[in-house]
Amino acid sequence: MRIILLLVLTLFIIPNSLFAFYDPLSVPNNKYGVHILEPGEITEAAKLVNSSGGDWGYVTVPIRSNDRDRDKWTDFFVQAGKLHVIPLVRLATYPDGGTWVRPNVYDLVDFANFLNDMPWPTKNRYIILFNEPNHAKEWGGGVDPQQYATLLLDARDIFQSRSSDFFLLTAGLDMSAPSNHTSLDALEFYRRMTPGWLEAVDGLSFHAYPNPGFSASLFSKTRFGLTSFRFELKYLKTNKPIFITETGSIVPSNFYPQAFTVFTDSQIVAITPFILRAGAGEFTKFSLLNTPAYIAIQNLTKIPGSPLQNPSLANTSPSVRIGEVPIPVELADTPEKITQGLSDRTNLDSNTGMIFVFAKPTQTPFWMYHMNFPLDFIWIKDNKVVQLDENIPPPSQTSPIPKVITPRQSVDKVLEVNAGFIAKHDIKVGDDVDFRP
Repeated sequence: MRIILLLVLTLFIIPNSLFAFYDPLSVPNNKYGVHILEPGEITEAAKLVNSSGGDWGYVTVPIRSNDRDRDKWTDFFVQAGKLHVIPLVRLATYPDGGTWVRPNVYDLVDFANFLNDMPWPTKNRYIILFNEPNHAKEWGGGVDPQQYATLLLDARDIFQSRSSDFFLLTAGLDMSAPSNHTSLDALEFYRRMTPGWLEAVDGLSFHAYPNPGFSASLFSKTRFGLTSFRFELKYLKTNKPIFITETGSIVPSNFYPQAFTVFTDSQIVAITPFILRAGAGEFTKFSLLNTPAYIAIQNLTKIPGSPLQNPSLANTSPSVRIGEVPIPVELADTPEKITQGLSDRTNLDSNTGMIFVFAKPTQTPFWMYHMNFPLDFIWIKDNKVVQLDENIPPPSQTSPIPKVITPRQSVDKVLEVNAGFIAKHDIKVGDDVDFRP
């Protein structure tokens, strides 16, 4: 009884911080990211941020208060987990008559409830609290530093009451904005904010452009240049983690390879250039997709990040993605599981598979011993499809000898799926394979 009582007491006195978010710089971190406008762009974003040795890069994505479609956003978070992308979700309202509607505490409650239900892939749930409030057009037609500071304080209480894993970030300010009837100088905006707001957030979001005109020298040291965030940090006197959630240039020739040599500050967690894909309009000049700037970012050497996973998703099944086709799989990675395979099973769920993972490449033959249904075989090496065998029949159709299938080269993985899967999804030799254990 004394042991049980001691355990109960211990549980009550463990500080809540042990269960809260973690320092993103305390683990291996791939700081490369990109800004997208729609959650459906997550696949294209992953190809960029996790290229050239990278894994678990970042994506900044806005969510509007009038676009909380549960199915769409659930799919976004699921895909982020499968593709190893860390979401930075920027809260937004909606445009009305040339300005964005000013958010209020009820918007925070709705966002917190909605986002708390999402399957976040990582333990940290990054929330950016709106966008450039030192512009009147972003804040209901008027700049109000005190009201924004109050909103930050409210956000801390509201989001933390849902989950201590929420990691709150300030809105990025426009450091080039002057003080006039439509905007307020960024440092003056900070000065006018109600005291105490800095303790309410866990990190800082910055917009770092080579101003003036988005085309100044990358190495300018003025407060309007690419390193303008250092002036903000100096004013705020803080060592909180920082996130460059917007950057870019309208003269992008060699901009990004050089920019990433400038963004070397030890506090930087992520850099998400604006923007992956822009339609017609004012953002077109910043669009990265299908441009030399995209290729330049893709070719930059990255590292595999290792963020702490969402504990509630720790026991989810492994998955494989071949091209654009996601496939939930069962894992066979021990001699016993490899030997058993799908033998004696009556069926395999539609659009799922079993993946066999070998410690080193092998040409081990597979046979249809005790199989009760036909299979397609997808042979994989170095994350590429190298061979396909379709419609392999069970022994009931080849009696008395089970069919044997042998790879024509050494492979490190074999994926078994229901017969017809390869044709249905147009799987081809040479397709990329992304395996998530």
